[in-house]
Amino acid sequence: MYNKVELNDIEVLVKMPANYSEGNSYPVFIGFSGGDQTTETVAYSAKVYFSSSYFQDHIQIVPINTNLKNFKDYSAQEIEIFIKAIMTLYATTTSNWAIAGTSNGGKATFNFVAQNPKLFKNVVTFPGGLFNIIPNESWSHLNIVLANGKKDGYSWILESKASYEKLLDKVNKIELMVVSGQKHIFSEDYQIDQIYSKLFEENNI
Repeated sequence: MYNKVELNDIEVLVKMPANYSEGNSYPVFIGFSGGDQTTETVAYSAKVYFSSSYFQDHIQIVPINTNLKNFKDYSAQEIEIFIKAIMTLYATTTSNWAIAGTSNGGKATFNFVAQNPKLFKNVVTFPGGLFNIIPNESWSHLNIVLANGKKDGYSWILESKASYEKLLDKVNKIELMVVSGQKHIFSEDYQIDQIYSKLFEENNI
């Protein structure tokens, strides 16, 4: 169950590991919704895109755009402040985080990864892409899944394919997925772990 928490000047939904103890350190899962990242959009995304069995041992954070700035447009300084706020409030690791996002959230995902690639291990977008971001050798440890609904707009699928080509020799693992029956916004009954599983199945990525 998510709780709403104030994190500096924005609100976030937070779900803690069942065995959370401040004596231990936990990796973080950040999930970015699409659109304007309003309360309603974030609630839908938390349920449909970010409720994964694979990250139950993570501190799960789904931010709400309450300061009128989309997370895809955050500067390096704003990202650093956001990450530092998480680390200050919770007992977190300094690596092996996971990050995921859909649409504008997919753009935000790679914006955050680009500013601090060593913080993250697993990256998923549905959809998303690099757009103007240039990956480098500091991305070599990352596991990435680029997922698109088959009925999504062609420009999004094209961007995922272009990003796949740019990332192929830059990261540890990468998979490009086209999900049958799904549009730009995935349906509530879609089993999202079909996508996340690709991060952990050695022979599938």
